[in-house]
Amino acid sequence: MTNAADDDSTVSSDVAEFERIDWDRYEGSRSPLTAERIALAVGLLALAATYLYYRIQDSLYLAWYWNVGLADWLLLLSTVVLLAYGVVPLARNRRESRRLLGVLRARRLTVVFLAYLGGVLVIGMYGNAGFPAGGLVDLTLNRHQPPVWSSVPYQLTQHDCVGRVADGFDLTRPCYGTWQHPLGTDRWGYDMIDLLIAGARPVVYLTVVTLGVIVPLASAVGLAAGYYGGLLDDALMAVVDAQLSVPAIVIYLLAWMYFGGSMFLLLLAFGLLSWGGIARIVRSETLQRREEGYVLAARAVGTPSADILRRHVLPNVTNTVVPAAFHLLAVLVLTEAGLAFLGFRAQFQSWGLTIAEGLFHGPPTIVWWTSTLPAVALALTVAAFKVVGDDLRDVLDPRWGQ
Repeated sequence: MTNAADDDSTVSSDVAEFERIDWDRYEGSRSPLTAERIALAVGLLALAATYLYYRIQDSLYLAWYWNVGLADWLLLLSTVVLLAYGVVPLARNRRESRRLLGVLRARRLTVVFLAYLGGVLVIGMYGNAGFPAGGLVDLTLNRHQPPVWSSVPYQLTQHDCVGRVADGFDLTRPCYGTWQHPLGTDRWGYDMIDLLIAGARPVVYLTVVTLGVIVPLASAVGLAAGYYGGLLDDALMAVVDAQLSVPAIVIYLLAWMYFGGSMFLLLLAFGLLSWGGIARIVRSETLQRREEGYVLAARAVGTPSADILRRHVLPNVTNTVVPAAFHLLAVLVLTEAGLAFLGFRAQFQSWGLTIAEGLFHGPPTIVWWTSTLPAVALALTVAAFKVVGDDLRDVLDPRWGQ
């Protein structure tokens, strides 16, 4: 058994340890001009200058074919936030960056999926600038051309086989694929490579806006509700309960009926109505962390609540926020593809729409590539979000390996 003197000495030692290790860093972090805030301010100024240039030029395009709208400005704003509060902290803390790289080296599957997701985002951004808002670049009359390693009956190509055709006069003789269309074409003559690139565009919007706006909003609500409690907790959780009671997909379908397909409407519907689950998870974790010894020690030495939340509570709830955020991304990407499959696409060409075209317009067992290739890309993307989220939970956890 322990007595009151032992408890007092324990608390005193916790306070002393906190003052020895953390107080100098806290004094240095009280300046409002942190690297993250400077990066955010510079990014916002650059974004404002880009917007003014775009309006002054009175041009339809920001770059090449990129005809920007509300969803695009939201994408650029989210990119600025991610760079300021994601890339800049890693660049500043080189020791932590080396630790993360060292841990990732032992997780080869995670590295592979991270590289895949990075490739999808780069390809999707290229699609924004390289393809028109509502269509694709290269429409040919080369319909149902097979992939380079495959063949189809000659009659299926509308008597316009680009590759080699077997000798004879039978219309069922094979038409072989060619490197002019390495992955083949669909029933309209669009190259499958273009379709796969265009299908990555919704993934870019959903990923960047979710990580740059939706997840930070959910985390802020959960942290405030869990740490302060009381009336603030009741009010915020009432908002979350009301949000969770309204299906986002129903709101989007209603908006689609009146306003048509729009990526901004999709982001607005799911952005406003999909973060309640993450907020609840963060609140639950914060309720536990606020009674930990390091938080009590920080309070004892007079650390402001905002600094406690930012520097002590938030880093210790990342192991729950990260997998929840990536799970939400997987759900959103799959939902967008499902809506496009049913015909409710959000402005852009989508992998779901390409799958539907291949299944319902052409013999799916013969022109299998038109639905199989986008289905594989969609499945890999969803699996990558799941695997990366689960592994980053351990990698980013400050208690990992202890």
